Amino acid sequence: MAIDIQLLAEVTDCLLEEAACLDQRRWDDWLALYEDDCVFWLPAWDDDDVLNEDPDTQLSLIYLEGKARLEERIWRIRSGLSSSLLRMPRVTHLVTNVRLAGVRDGCQLVSANFQTDAFKHDEKRVDFFFGTYQYALRRRAEGFGIVHKKVVINNDIIPRQLDVFSV
Repeated sequence: MAIDIQLLAEVTDCLLEEAACLDQRRWDDWLALYEDDCVFWLPAWDDDDVLNEDPDTQLSLIYLEGKARLEERIWRIRSGLSSSLLRMPRVTHLVTNVRLAGVRDGCQLVSANFQTDAFKHDEKRVDFFFGTYQYALRRRAEGFGIVHKKVVINNDIIPRQLDVFSV
């Protein structure tokens, strides 16, 4: 199967831009990557090898439907009203193994692997998550918009904090 190198480069650029926005706390730029009808989902594991598949009836670590819900999360991060977010960690996202996975409903399906490292300076500790991303991206006039992002965390024991910037 021939790979569309130009498409792969554009998709990879979108994923790397999202990671950079989170690392640099460019919250408005991060929000701008998402479509109004987006879904941001971190399903929980039901068992060692069984991932929850239905956010309506099974546990999710995070489930945000619609851009307004993402905006609420960013408001909470910025507001200073959450004690766990007063001292934000320094975060670095590593995104790799980006693969085109087909097209569905006019969206480019994409998968990638990730690792996110977070340094909590006040606690002198590093937490990290690793796993896979699954995206549905909609073509825009320039680049892509994120319609759906599913994050599967393979090391799902949450140390203290889990938020949109953590993964």
